[in-house]
Amino acid sequence: MDNDKTKALQFLKRLMQNPSLGGFSALQREDQLLQFFIINEDKLKPTLTSPAYFNGWSWKDIYKIMTDTLYDITNREILPQIESEIFDRTSYAYINFMKLPPPSDAVKRQLYDMLKKLLTIPAGRQSLAGTLTALSSGILKRYMMLGYERQKYINFELTKVQRLRMPQEEIYNLLKTTMFIKPLTILFAPGGPGTQRSNQNLSPVYAEKITRQLSKLIPGLAEPIIRGGVNCVLPFQDNPKLETTARIISIFSSRCSQMKEGMTIDRGAAASDQSWFSVARRNYKYYGYDFDMLTEFYNISAENGW
Repeated sequence: MDNDKTKALQFLKRLMQNPSLGGFSALQREDQLLQFFIINEDKLKPTLTSPAYFNGWSWKDIYKIMTDTLYDITNREILPQIESEIFDRTSYAYINFMKLPPPSDAVKRQLYDMLKKLLTIPAGRQSLAGTLTALSSGILKRYMMLGYERQKYINFELTKVQRLRMPQEEIYNLLKTTMFIKPLTILFAPGGPGTQRSNQNLSPVYAEKITRQLSKLIPGLAEPIIRGGVNCVLPFQDNPKLETTARIISIFSSRCSQMKEGMTIDRGAAASDQSWFSVARRNYKYYGYDFDMLTEFYNISAENGW
């Protein structure tokens, strides 16, 4: 078995050297490679069933060992990132401003363990891609800080509507925690885990049910924090009182799920973010986004050439 894993690892490492995968995060790269195996099954079969690789194996068994090996490669890269974000790179001082009990290291460990559980489900892995890209690329912080400083719609919604009376750095840290809660909703998808992807829209009643279940699994994390993360899956048009933080995370989870860093833009074409926000504004009802919020993010991207 170890020899088979070594062969799978060697084959996958060769595929990863393809320049077209550059700029993708580990989870995005994993998704691209899994799609490559599905699309190119007929072309890959002669090579992978040859004596040099898995002589006599069924395609189902070959796909499984490739998937398991790929998950191992990705996990070795992203688990330290998730652990670092939760334990070292996130300040939980925002809890004090919300007059809620602070999370202990044991609670942070519960959140980390839930995310590890999420990684055992294919749909869960896909749903976490946007979160990790948003944090590692810095795009969430970049837009959130400018959105706050402009003192327009986003600032008003954060400070006057949601009444987050705290420094903008603490609002950003609240957004980070919210962004880790959102993908966990996949574990409670109607029909069972893995039946829906990240853009699922649930009812408020079902979202409340998920909040209660997650609160039992992460008992030390204050329920309002969990609820804010779960509510990211609700459409704004049907839920006009949705938290501002939930609306922000809904947008950036989608934006970052397929975002490729370092893309070269053709001369005269709109920048990558500007193009994405422009398309999102046309389809905001379908995805349940806040149109005014998209417009402000679009203006920020246009002003900065992003």
